[in-house]
Amino acid sequence: MQLFVPSMHKVTVSLEDRHLYELEARQRLGEASSRSEALRQILNEYDDLQAEYEDLEREYEDLHTRYEAREDRVDQLEDQLARRSQIEEKVEALPDKIRDRESYQERRQRLLDQASFTERLKWKVTGVPTERLDNSD
Repeated sequence: MQLFVPSMHKVTVSLEDRHLYELEARQRLGEASSRSEALRQILNEYDDLQAEYEDLEREYEDLHTRYEAREDRVDQLEDQLARRSQIEEKVEALPDKIRDRESYQERRQRLLDQASFTERLKWKVTGVPTERLDNSD
């Protein structure tokens, strides 16, 4: 069985005191056996953070795209609702327009159709009240 050993290269680095302190702190805490290993750990952590950042950035872009699509859909639905409201207003005004165009006979028939059974029986004897028709105009 052969283990994979990554190739190592010797590099000389100049560090500030605070960076050297961090490397030695990792060594003192037992997280690394040498300064070199501590530096490799920090670089590996940086690589992991960079990969996580890229994943989060892609997720953000996906969420942002979905958010914009939903905003567009909301705008479409608001437009549809506005058009529907306009149509409903026209529909509500339609009976008034139709009523203005009805003849006396059509208005009389509509009044009979809307009347209760007892009103129609009463009107058989007394006649349809024409004043009621005239007031509805």
